[in-house]
Amino acid sequence: MDTFKRLILFFLFGVISSCKPESQRASPGIALSFDDRFVQEWERLRPVLKKYDAHATFYVTQFDSLGPEEVEILRQLQADGHEIGAHGATHARSVDYVWQHSMEAYFTNEIEAELKPMQKAGLKVSTFAHPGGQQVWFIDKQLLQKYFVLLRDVALTERDLKLFMLHRPVFGMNEIYYHFDGTPTVSALLIDRSANVPMNALRDGLIRARNTQTVLMLFGHCPIFDKNSPQPYGFEVSRLDSMLAESKKLGLRTYTMSELVKLSRR
Repeated sequence: MDTFKRLILFFLFGVISSCKPESQRASPGIALSFDDRFVQEWERLRPVLKKYDAHATFYVTQFDSLGPEEVEILRQLQADGHEIGAHGATHARSVDYVWQHSMEAYFTNEIEAELKPMQKAGLKVSTFAHPGGQQVWFIDKQLLQKYFVLLRDVALTERDLKLFMLHRPVFGMNEIYYHFDGTPTVSALLIDRSANVPMNALRDGLIRARNTQTVLMLFGHCPIFDKNSPQPYGFEVSRLDSMLAESKKLGLRTYTMSELVKLSRR
């Protein structure tokens, strides 16, 4: 999309936002989350996050496979002001698991089997990230009633639809911007290398968040500290640093995922 059209869209988003009374606006920002069990790599992120006074949510899977040192790292991240969330005891996709077994088995073996040891370890868990981005209303309803205040799904700028590749601009993906309306089911944009999201597209997303007084939700997996690493299942830390620096310039604050719901103006 050319520069002129992009400027027009940013202007329109700003006009829509300005229609809200000042008393109803929340601070715009970004909500970062990181998935799976890259605990030692996450610990190495602490200096970068502290540099920008940024708080994030770490979604842990297979908690019972972690060693004492890794559990202690999660406690330290929580003490730093970050949030520890659940990502499933076995990283099972909810719809597939329920189809093959049952709803009762899913909640017992995938949710409670992870929550109980996490809580016993002193971790305050109140949000959940769906493995594989599988979200369906009848499972979500019970997850929200019994266990969590917010559920996070996956959004992609590129999707292979067999006949063609669908490309979506970051600033046009409405589902990845939180409006502080109390919505408990959300989607975050994948920013790993494999997602092919250019830095200028992320800047466009940050500008939309600022202009619309919303929160841009982003997530990745393994922090990559060496640009020459072949790891595709992660994001470069230098890129995260640049994004946080840009966020600071724009006056954006950072949020944990549970804060989005707690700070909503209903």
